[in-house]
Amino acid sequence: MRFVIFPIFIVVFLSLSGSETFGGPHEKPVTPYGDSCPQCEKYGTCNKIMTDYDAEKALNDYYNKKGLKVEMEKKKGRFIKAKIHNKTDIVDVIIFDRQTGRIRSTY
Repeated sequence: MRFVIFPIFIVVFLSLSGSETFGGPHEKPVTPYGDSCPQCEKYGTCNKIMTDYDAEKALNDYYNKKGLKVEMEKKKGRFIKAKIHNKTDIVDVIIFDRQTGRIRSTY
């Protein structure tokens, strides 16, 4: 009898407590999936590869509107990796494609 009641108790307990335990954050993401740079209209429509200066300025403009700061981390080829900060923490790490203007979160 004990071998039957104990598993039933565990299943009932986990089903009642599991909805809040495994819930993810309900906040809007800092960088929506596959967002584009304000200087490029849509995916793949930049006429030429942006310079490092233009890319940094575009990212700063994009995130300053959201009250965040950009820290450039690594530049390799046409890609730039950057950390996005609020006042106290890193809130996102992104990769920016200077050719297409695409901004992608690495989280």
